[in-house]
Amino acid sequence: MLRMRSAAAVAALALVLAVTGAGTPAMARQAVPGDPGHRHHVTLIAHVSPRAFRVVVSSHFGEPQNASGYSAIVVTGRREAWVFGGTNPGGPGVPVAERWNGVALVRSALPAGLGGFISDASAPSASDIWAASEYGGYVLHWNGTRWRIAMRPGGGLITGLTAISATDVWVFGAAAGGEGTGTWHFDGQSWRRVSGLAGAIYRASAISRHDIWAIAADPKSGSVLRYNGRRWRPVHTGGALAGVVTTDILATSPRDVWVLGDEVSSRTVRLVLAHWNGARWTRTTAAVRAFAGRLSPGSHGSVLVTATAARAAGAGLILQASAAGWRRATAIQSGLGSGVSAVAVFRGSGLLLASGGVLTRLGSNAVVWEGQLTPPAGRRAYDHT
Repeated sequence: MLRMRSAAAVAALALVLAVTGAGTPAMARQAVPGDPGHRHHVTLIAHVSPRAFRVVVSSHFGEPQNASGYSAIVVTGRREAWVFGGTNPGGPGVPVAERWNGVALVRSALPAGLGGFISDASAPSASDIWAASEYGGYVLHWNGTRWRIAMRPGGGLITGLTAISATDVWVFGAAAGGEGTGTWHFDGQSWRRVSGLAGAIYRASAISRHDIWAIAADPKSGSVLRYNGRRWRPVHTGGALAGVVTTDILATSPRDVWVLGDEVSSRTVRLVLAHWNGARWTRTTAAVRAFAGRLSPGSHGSVLVTATAARAAGAGLILQASAAGWRRATAIQSGLGSGVSAVAVFRGSGLLLASGGVLTRLGSNAVVWEGQLTPPAGRRAYDHT
């Protein structure tokens, strides 16, 4: 990655990567405490108001030196959502699950004795929510009343979770270093490990139970895979992902599939979005230098991207793009550094929640921001190639 960073920059970037889960499947992620940094502010990058986002929650869990952060967000109602995270991702930590009621976060009790940061979540409905800890090695299920442990694969990382229904859940654990837990499927009765191409899947996105798209940690398996209800097959992407280390995938229809990743060189890194429109793949490269994070559906056919600025002071980025190219970006900064892990939009309102963390004097705080998503407009902020 980038070289010759200051100690403060490395600390900020380490927190950001830990909180967001950004980086390559092989990258180790561990939070590093930094120097003082308390102020939150939004920096204008494109045509976005600096007042577009505001802090609605700032929390710290446990000891002052803990790296606290929020990771995944799932929307379960018009103004309801769940936010997940915890402390010390990649190390000894405590998981956190909290429900957003439109005004505040309310902590939800988890099974006793759990460790590890909750890194991923998927919600088919408000009474059917699944969450997983990448390093804790467990999957949780919410049945509308309480959380229970749904499964423990038995060693290795959990890198992805896709729940289609209470009787159709996929868990993925593939990493370039081979330390993943493999791919598992739940049919409502039991868990079964799935071998073959599926064993290399890092993350996935489902349109339906018979149409699931995925990215693989092992390029030999193909960068993109597709499930037709019976088997996984490689997807030919041409040159759209050449030289790209993929980090996430989002499929909203058979004619609208997005793949996010980084184009990394010895001197810099750039965000890359590949898009499938049902007929062909196109590639969009952002002019901004940043480490890719996660994808989320936007509005009006757009997609939202989280990323980490690759510069001296770490900043969390929220970018918006469409099939026409990159449209806008907002940088959220706080003292030494901040990270935006996930974004989620409440349907019909354009209201957006973003989760992540900011460095403090000893560790970091978990933060949720609220903003209003508007239709892409005005001059594009980035290149389209």
